[in-house]
Amino acid sequence: MVSPRRRRPGAERIQIGPKKKIAFVCSGGATKAGAFHLGVALALQEQGFKFYGGLTPKPGPGEMGTPARAAGPMEISTYVGSSAGSIISSYLAAGYSLDNIFNSFLGRKPTHPEDTVPKILPQLTYPKMFRMRSGLAKEQLSQVMLFGRLFNNLLQGNWESLFQLNWLKAQGIFSTDGIEQFLREEVLLSNQFNDYLADLFIVATQLNHSRKVVFGKYNYQPPAHDLTCQYDNDVSISMACAASTSLPFFYAPYQIKNSHNKVIYYIDGEIRDTLSSHVAIDSGADLVFASYTHQPYHFHKEIGSVTEHGMSAILIQSIYLLIEQKINNHVHGKETQRKAIESVGRYCKQAGVADEQRKRILEILEAELHHRMDVDTIYIHPNPADANMFFGEHFSLSPKKLSEIVRSGFRAAIDKLRKYDFADRKEPAHVALDSSVGATG
Repeated sequence: MVSPRRRRPGAERIQIGPKKKIAFVCSGGATKAGAFHLGVALALQEQGFKFYGGLTPKPGPGEMGTPARAAGPMEISTYVGSSAGSIISSYLAAGYSLDNIFNSFLGRKPTHPEDTVPKILPQLTYPKMFRMRSGLAKEQLSQVMLFGRLFNNLLQGNWESLFQLNWLKAQGIFSTDGIEQFLREEVLLSNQFNDYLADLFIVATQLNHSRKVVFGKYNYQPPAHDLTCQYDNDVSISMACAASTSLPFFYAPYQIKNSHNKVIYYIDGEIRDTLSSHVAIDSGADLVFASYTHQPYHFHKEIGSVTEHGMSAILIQSIYLLIEQKINNHVHGKETQRKAIESVGRYCKQAGVADEQRKRILEILEAELHHRMDVDTIYIHPNPADANMFFGEHFSLSPKKLSEIVRSGFRAAIDKLRKYDFADRKEPAHVALDSSVGATG
């Protein structure tokens, strides 16, 4: 069934009909992405959306269990996170309010009692985020010796040794063990996916296999359209996040023992796919908000060329260009599928095909193309004109800098959401970002 997509007369706003299940998909991109996602979430809240989370109520001794409250029509109840997005997704699924999360970014105490539920969210610090990997000192000594050997070879004119990269055997400087411990001991009231009301999915990548792994409370069979995607319901939330945030070269691959006591190595969840919106759709979501920060820089005379900002800016621009193309290809492919199904539906109607047969034909097309016509996906990314967002530090925990990124996420989301009318929408609960964040624009 095609969801309503009518445009109001005289306006360019897209009307989206009632939805049964709403999802929030958060990409990676270090602390900068986490702050951006928070800004997007604040914009969604202003538009009338709420975030469904917290522990599933358990009956006391001798009490009969009561069904948990179901998510309402404007409540986001499915969270999909990769890398930094896995941490924000876990916060929301655990029931932390947006103000509570924002206060933790700033390292300050909440001012309202409702923002202490389920408890005051502690601040993620540099020592927790950047824990030195065990065994690194021994590897460093070995690397010093190897570098010395390489230097001697170069002095003797053996330039081929420069391309024999097996001399660089270090796995990574840091470990995500600190992030795992932080989530397990200081954030999560339960470390099990099954104990939470919301559906939480954390995406990681197997290092020694061409496979994406989705950790959560379900053990689905791999989707028919993506046999390289595997679901795993036998891992804790904190370990799933540690696996998902293990950015190669910077963090060492994260080790998890499977049910057969075999060690599996995991790296960043976005190595295979930048956005895992299909995870939300496969779980039944019919409205998906996908937030990502991989927006290439567009030239501004006041800012100048990327070449004027050093090698790191050139590298980031190159990566963002590649990721943008992947996302654009995905979006274009989905739009093409939708148009093809709509065209077949119109032809069947014009040709006088019986409604029952036409419906069946469209169902077959949806199944074969792996495209659900009842799904609306809204992609939210930084404004290309937001140069401060592009050049912002990826790993900064500075309250001032994080506040600026939250503001960028809020503005970008508001600009996008203004194009839509959502059914069942109530008057927005206006978000007043205080002076520590700045004007919302």
